[in-house]
Amino acid sequence: MKILKILFSSDRGGVLAYEVQFIQEFKRRGIQVDAVILGEESQAKVYKSLCDTSYTIPSLDAQLAGSPLNILNSLLKSYTFGAKYSKYLRQQIGAGKQYDAIMYCRPNLIHLAGMLSQTYGCKALWHLPNTVNRDMARKYYKLFCDKYGIISIGNSAYTRDTLGEQCKHIVYMGYDERRVQASNLSFRTELGIEAGAPVYGIAARLHVDKAQDIVVEAFANSDIPAKGGHLLVAGGPVGSEFYAKIHKAAKGLAGKQVHFLGEVSDLPKFYSSIDVAINGRRNVEPFGISVAEALGAGKPVIAYYLGGPSEMIEHGKNGWLVNAPAVEDFKAAFNNSLENRGRWGEMGAYARSCAKTFSVEDNTDRLLEIIEGSRSRQTVLAH
Repeated sequence: MKILKILFSSDRGGVLAYEVQFIQEFKRRGIQVDAVILGEESQAKVYKSLCDTSYTIPSLDAQLAGSPLNILNSLLKSYTFGAKYSKYLRQQIGAGKQYDAIMYCRPNLIHLAGMLSQTYGCKALWHLPNTVNRDMARKYYKLFCDKYGIISIGNSAYTRDTLGEQCKHIVYMGYDERRVQASNLSFRTELGIEAGAPVYGIAARLHVDKAQDIVVEAFANSDIPAKGGHLLVAGGPVGSEFYAKIHKAAKGLAGKQVHFLGEVSDLPKFYSSIDVAINGRRNVEPFGISVAEALGAGKPVIAYYLGGPSEMIEHGKNGWLVNAPAVEDFKAAFNNSLENRGRWGEMGAYARSCAKTFSVEDNTDRLLEIIEGSRSRQTVLAH
């Protein structure tokens, strides 16, 4: 099987983790993965190292959001970009090349992916990384998904439902179990945290949407510090204005019971250091790879309920769902979790048992089933 991925060299966070993990899983299964990489930013080398053959084209600055005028300009950019670079790539790749599927995430790639799928006689798969919140956007995507024969795939039931009936599939942007294996290394030792102290952790890019400021302030206001508990905050960039705001929210606990780790690449070490994971969010979480990873590591999770977390967390069984992205609500969840400290082991074991359906292995199976189904339909139509 041969797959052509369309990737942005500026990818980061959940989309980057998803792309890397699925490409690696495809390769483990002997699938050829070629890539069209937009731009020459930091992730270009990563993607080139993972894929069999890569083709570089300029980046596309077309955000399908904001004012109506901005959206119209972006739609025009997206179309002209697709028309121009589908022709360019046909020359670079060769018209005789065969692919079983073309895959992309970013919605502004709909024309490039659709035109390439027509060139190579295969289906394009759009794996939604986010929700679709405007009726006009739903109509636009339906028009061109129908035109190009693109298959849309939600990254959660919540995301699928925001696109509507045109989206028939769900494939979770799964976590790689190798990223959450138990480790003998621990931040507890490095930070001098006493044995038996309750340790909470949040791992995410420091961004206002991730609500680390809310989580840190809620922790500082909760009963946990008085009980000798600690909070590990993993993620960057440090030194930003938002980092300063998070640091201030610790209220004197920074460096004592709230520990800022910066960017952490050793996730097994992080998860082996904590008892309970937190997924902070100010708005809807389309899926939540960090939630799935924490469950896979056998950790109960505290998370704002809206979006993907409600599909992964059973309140009181493998974690705690927060009703609103506010300090008081996260504080209540912190206190509730501490009151249930005697059940953390049981909840963690249940968390791990729930996690398999969100693994990259299971969700690669689902993706391949969709590709095989689309190939079968293409064969029938051809005859």
